[in-house]
Amino acid sequence: MDGGWQALDARRRPGAHSRLAITRLVLEELERVTPEAGRGALGPRATLHEAGIDEPRFLDAVARIEGRYQMRFHADWLRGIRTCGDLVECISTRMFDAVDRVEGTPRRSGVAEAPRAAGTFDAGDAWPEVCALERRFGDLAAAGLQNPFLLANESVQGRLARVDGRDVVSFTSFDYLGLAGHPDVTRAAKDAIDRFGTSASASRMVGGNNTILDELDATLASFVGTERAVVFPCGYGTNASVLGHICNADDLILYDELAHNSIVQGTVASAAGRRPFRHNDVDQLDGLLRDLRGRYRRVVVAIEGVYSMDGDYPDLPAFIEVKRRHDALLYVDEAHSIGTMGPGGRGICDHFDVDPAEGDLWMGTISKALGSGGGYLAGSERLIRWLGCTTPAFVFSTACSPPNAAAALEAVRVIGREPWRVTRLRERSEFFLKLANDAGLDTGPSGDTPVIPVILGSSDRAIRASQALLTRGINARPILYPAVRESAARVRFFITSEHSEEQIVRAVETTADVVASLG
Repeated sequence: MDGGWQALDARRRPGAHSRLAITRLVLEELERVTPEAGRGALGPRATLHEAGIDEPRFLDAVARIEGRYQMRFHADWLRGIRTCGDLVECISTRMFDAVDRVEGTPRRSGVAEAPRAAGTFDAGDAWPEVCALERRFGDLAAAGLQNPFLLANESVQGRLARVDGRDVVSFTSFDYLGLAGHPDVTRAAKDAIDRFGTSASASRMVGGNNTILDELDATLASFVGTERAVVFPCGYGTNASVLGHICNADDLILYDELAHNSIVQGTVASAAGRRPFRHNDVDQLDGLLRDLRGRYRRVVVAIEGVYSMDGDYPDLPAFIEVKRRHDALLYVDEAHSIGTMGPGGRGICDHFDVDPAEGDLWMGTISKALGSGGGYLAGSERLIRWLGCTTPAFVFSTACSPPNAAAALEAVRVIGREPWRVTRLRERSEFFLKLANDAGLDTGPSGDTPVIPVILGSSDRAIRASQALLTRGINARPILYPAVRESAARVRFFITSEHSEEQIVRAVETTADVVASLG
């Protein structure tokens, strides 16, 4: 910790940090990621290859160095680094580079700065990111395409929506079980407004808690099968906050390379080492844990119950076996698996008939299959009680609103009263997938889930296909680079229990026709 404070102080006082101190810190962080067999080769002149430091190990060390020096390495700086000394030289010359300084940044020579009126700021003049987005919108317009995002629904009734004055069948909704508009669910939300108003108006810690939230905590724990659960106001914020809360500089987070952005941002926000592993590759994870586990106080493995881009899922029993063997914690994001997986819709544990006690932390949302808005954590009594009293996203955020909490609570009860919804969702998903495969559409690894992509190979094709589908009464949105690889750009379909077989047949036939017309 002392090194981190010294590094921060050096950032404030250019020139104060010696090359010797930088070398010591670099070697310390590289040694942390060096395999046992390569530690004897580690030194200022040693190549990273000789020490056995591959790219993932190197990036892990770089991430930790960034945190200690409060700087950011740009990708082009890293390309020429071959030795430990190269990394020391990069830090020595770049840690006060103009692109990273807040104060005293010299004006770029030869660039005239247009005068601004006092008190005004035009981000478009100063931020290249703003200009880049505007160019992308301009390129779409020049190609005769509409912006595919932020499309506004004028009304939604079941799976029918009205967009731009046109009735369309929507495949864009996470409302997998059709509970967002269920009469019992909407009635519960309205009753909660009458009792508590529209907002919790405070965090749960200091006045925003209510009996509905307490009952929802207990009901979710029973539904998921854990000792305790606690509701957070936001699913994204739960992931982004809790990973940094449970890990510090002595820890490591290993996460699936296709994990949701909220998980990735949670690892970035932590002081822990972080490293992705190949998608659903439990063997690579096993190898990483075998090599790295002994160097860290705590290691967290973060995966998802259902992956929202590809519609596939992990071999949960295999991940549990590996995490148990290496004494790691398993963190599972069930945003898209709760309500959709397993005979009772209770999630991926239900699907594999696994006791949730074999895992550690089960995160989920009430904003998808449960037809509301918010997130939750579930797990053991002691761990969840601690997280529910200390996690920043819980302590410092206004609680989930009374109507949202009441809607989710009633939604869980409806699933118990109407189990046919889970069964129909599975049948409709299997029906769509079979028709799509029979039509020759590329649905990637999707299977056993209501998330089904149609992969088209480029962002341009995905946008054109989505726009053509909309004109023919089918609303399915494109997923583009960088959310997925450019070669994996796709139109994504979310299936629900409310889609009729006729709607599914029409959607697949229309999609196949549109894809064929693109050539």
